[in-house]
Amino acid sequence: MQINIQRQIAMLEQIPRHPSRITANDVTDRLQNRDYDVGLRTVQRELKAMHDMGLFGLVLDDRSKPFGWSIAACWRGLNLTLMDNHMALAFHTLKHSASELLPPQSLKQLTPYFERADQVLGSDPDNPWLYWACRVAQLPKPFPFIIAEQDPQIFETVQYALLHKRQMACQIKRVIKGESYWIDYSPINPEGIQISDGVALLTFTIGKFDSKLYAKSIDLLRNVRLLDTPSITRSDLDIARSQNKSASELIDIELLFSPSANFIMRNAKLSENQSVQQLEDGRYRVNARVRDSSGLRTFLWNMADNVEVVAPLKLRTHFIRLLNKVNARYQNTAT
Repeated sequence: MQINIQRQIAMLEQIPRHPSRITANDVTDRLQNRDYDVGLRTVQRELKAMHDMGLFGLVLDDRSKPFGWSIAACWRGLNLTLMDNHMALAFHTLKHSASELLPPQSLKQLTPYFERADQVLGSDPDNPWLYWACRVAQLPKPFPFIIAEQDPQIFETVQYALLHKRQMACQIKRVIKGESYWIDYSPINPEGIQISDGVALLTFTIGKFDSKLYAKSIDLLRNVRLLDTPSITRSDLDIARSQNKSASELIDIELLFSPSANFIMRNAKLSENQSVQQLEDGRYRVNARVRDSSGLRTFLWNMADNVEVVAPLKLRTHFIRLLNKVNARYQNTAT
């Protein structure tokens, strides 16, 4: 941590909760006793700055001189010195997912909180919150193959462009008729970043007039350059819900599941309007209105030995054609 951050943490450690109070003179003396080379004016200035920004619940009692400082009795905010186990566990959890979800500037500001969280959790080996942190985790869903690591400098540039609403230019790798090409695109308007299956995707539009959303893995970008022009953004975009919904149509699907299908065993749902009926042969008929997306087709293909697509005909024909191709390929190989 930077020296001034360390000093400010030490400064906050000296300030009691209201109604107790401490003067800036006493804070300065205590810091100097801890070998901090700091004067009264510096302490007064930094306390006033933190108070004016509403940080750490600082309360100034200026009814009489010398002024007194305290921490509000009801304060439960992001105060390093008052961080309890609940807050420490939250920062510990955030630390392991923040590198891709937060801009670098925010990560730098949060570093003291991450470090303090580790101190709080690690202060007692019998701490139940430390036990929880070591035994509860959200595991990523990686592809069954190794993906090349993205260039951290490129990722940081993309993050900066998104945060500051700046257009950018870059080359994007595309495969055309079996051949790979790096094609120049400029200007690009960054609209958002999605983390899907461990892969960071940039959602963007191109130029001034094309409102179509594109999504490309950031590792397929190179020669990324910031432009001086402001990004043209869509006010109606919700990045959490923009997974190409416009490109997938709503369909009424009918499926037949075997009783041992994981989908049935877990009482899962394809949609809120789903209906399930058990048939005389033991199978389950599931009807639902869903979007015909690549995710749906992948889900059904992964359960091909436990599910039959009955309707719509277009989707059923897709799987019949796919099964025939696979069957023919394996039969030819065996022959």
